[in-house]
Amino acid sequence: MTAQELLQVRDLGVEFTSPDGSALRAVRGVSFTLNRGETLAVVGESGSGKSTTALALNRMLPGTGRITTGTVRLDGRDLAAATEQELRAVRGARIGMIFQDPMTALNPVLTAGRHIEEVLRAHGNRDKAARRARAVELLDRVGIPEPHRRADDHPHQFSGGQRQRILIAMALAGEPDILLADEPTTALDATVQDQILTLLADLNQETGTALVLITHNMGVVARACERVLVMYGGTVVEDGPTAEVLSRPRHPYTAGLLAAVPRLSTPSGTRLTGIPGSPPDLTLLGDGCAFAERCALVEDRCRTATPPLTRTADGVHVACLPAAARTDPLPAPAPPAPIDRPAPGAVVLEAEGLRKTYKGRGARRHTVPALDGVSLTLAAGETLGVVGESGSGKSTLARVLAHAHTSDGGSILLRGEDVTRPSRRALHAVRRQVQMVFQDPYASLNPRMTVGEIVAEPLIAFGLGDRDERQERVAELLRRAGLDPAVADRHPRSFSGGQRQRIGIARALAPEPSVLICDEPVSALDVSVQAQIVGLLTDLQRDLGLALVFIAHDLAVVRQVSHRIAVMHRGRIVETGSADEVCEHPRDPYTRALLAAAPEPVPPATRAGATQKTGALA
Repeated sequence: MTAQELLQVRDLGVEFTSPDGSALRAVRGVSFTLNRGETLAVVGESGSGKSTTALALNRMLPGTGRITTGTVRLDGRDLAAATEQELRAVRGARIGMIFQDPMTALNPVLTAGRHIEEVLRAHGNRDKAARRARAVELLDRVGIPEPHRRADDHPHQFSGGQRQRILIAMALAGEPDILLADEPTTALDATVQDQILTLLADLNQETGTALVLITHNMGVVARACERVLVMYGGTVVEDGPTAEVLSRPRHPYTAGLLAAVPRLSTPSGTRLTGIPGSPPDLTLLGDGCAFAERCALVEDRCRTATPPLTRTADGVHVACLPAAARTDPLPAPAPPAPIDRPAPGAVVLEAEGLRKTYKGRGARRHTVPALDGVSLTLAAGETLGVVGESGSGKSTLARVLAHAHTSDGGSILLRGEDVTRPSRRALHAVRRQVQMVFQDPYASLNPRMTVGEIVAEPLIAFGLGDRDERQERVAELLRRAGLDPAVADRHPRSFSGGQRQRIGIARALAPEPSVLICDEPVSALDVSVQAQIVGLLTDLQRDLGLALVFIAHDLAVVRQVSHRIAVMHRGRIVETGSADEVCEHPRDPYTRALLAAAPEPVPPATRAGATQKTGALA
């Protein structure tokens, strides 16, 4: 290792034992280096091996996971062969970890300060007063307001972005040399995401901490990282400076990922572009390129010869036999196709002056106005995009429109009928007409029920059809959602995130609703699966005449799929208009701030020549 190299990974292999006893090769022959103070992005679809690689660095693999080959050298010491006692001295102190879901990672019964104090105590700080002072100092460092007071608050009393800051403070408590950040901004809106990325960049500059950022968001890569490592099927397929990889991808998979990224400049009514096919089954991988079955440039040799990671003349490493032999850029992707959608019809749903207030809990009881006079209309075959920061009232609006929550004021009309406070019988009919697709498909599916039982549940609840008719309807719904009816006997745990979201959509379609409310339906999905799910929703809208309320924090996605956009801020709609008009000519300062914070997959010009820190393969 050179003086600049902090971490050196060579030929890393990780396997899991699947329930049937077969070996699942999650990581295969991964090699890379990380220099001191470097910022490295690791990107790829779900199942590509990103998170497994990060967990293997710290030997934190879950369940049956184990390192089978290779070395992980931190300043020359091989962590793959270290004892558990040696690893305890590394975890937190040399390598810090920031997890994706802060609400899951934080203990709900501990205060924010106590979380940080426990980390300090684990690394030898026995002075209680010193631990408290350091915890407050770290909360202040990561931007928590009034840190002396907020240190005594519990996780549920913080916003999503603030909880992520607490995790960062915990990771910094041991003053590590490396921060591993696993999808730290996935569920955050654009402005909070921008704040977190700015914080990580500042920490990198001030402390010299190296950052490994695992993400599927190419805009985040361009915004935060000097170098990018692209993974597919458990292997590295491309590795190079961010400016080079994003502006001129060498591997067809990298090009496909970039083509699938929604752009703010793309007009409304444009179909998102996904990568055809599905990721490979990691229990069946043999020789040849893992991407061969999905690749437009595939040659016969690609199916039999495993491509090595080869350095090109401009310093990028690529594992692609056709790409290694060519000097010209990959062909430009086909332009995005327009969405085939008819003009919106008659108004289906109308809300006027909706208000909703929540009462605070604990010693500081106060009221929180979640909706403050919200009015909107929605027509058959129309998509209304709703955007805004966390806490702006988007999800509360969705729940009130779906009658999961009761409004405190205002009115709701469904096909001209007042359904603001319906009777029990009328509410049953309303809920059949207005269905929801939720953000987390795994949390919203009962793990004990089969897919067939989940999709049939609304049919039983609304008394639709006999047993045989319901079975036929379930098969039809699964086909419509892009799933094989044969999967009806399997459980949710057997499916990927995108497939589980398809199951949720099939369930929502079961009672034949006229309005579908989609609350962040693609925020946790990678760009290729996101394109598939959004394409499915727009096709269903065309075929069934559905009215869609599409809530999301990704403005580029919202623009492409929506006819109109409503921008929410502090419980109010501050701007509304056609999707193109709102994105191209925003009038409200808040809308302009949201648009400015949205990351685009184009690296800053100042990074174009910044390659002096870039690590290289030996």
